[in-house]
Amino acid sequence: MADLIWLHEGALRRTHPVFAVAAPGTPALFIWDHDRFTAGHVGARRQLFIQETLAELAVDIYEGDAANLVPQLVAAQGAHRLLVPASPDPAIMRQLADIRRAMPDVTVEPVEDTAFVSLAKEPDLARFFRYWNKARKSAMRPHGV
Repeated sequence: MADLIWLHEGALRRTHPVFAVAAPGTPALFIWDHDRFTAGHVGARRQLFIQETLAELAVDIYEGDAANLVPQLVAAQGAHRLLVPASPDPAIMRQLADIRRAMPDVTVEPVEDTAFVSLAKEPDLARFFRYWNKARKSAMRPHGV
C-alpha cells in the first residue's frame, strides 16, 4: 500500500507519530497556503519559523490550496492512503473534509499525537491567557506531567 503524508503547521517535527505509522521512505508534503495563513493571522515571523522547520524536515513544499492540491498529489504518487496529523484546527478539518470528498477511494487517516499537557479538567479556551495560566505548570515539567 503506497502512503503519502500531508503535514501541516501544527505537526512540524520528525518525531510526530505520523512518521512511525507510515512505511519507511514515505514521502511527506506541505502545502504553503497564503490565503489560509492570512485568514489565520499567521504573521511573518511564524511563517519564517515554518519555512525554516520545513527545510530541516526534507519535505516537499507546494504552494496553493490543500483541498485542491492534495488530491492531485495523491493521484500523481499513486497513493492509496493519506496520513495526516490530527488537528483541532477548524480550517484544517474543513480542508480534510474537502479532500475526503475529492478522493473517496483513498483512505484518509488522521494520526493522533500525545497531548502537550494533561489538565485535571476541561480548560476555558475562550482566551489563550486563561488556558496558559492553567497549563503552564504541567507544560514546563518533563514529559508534560
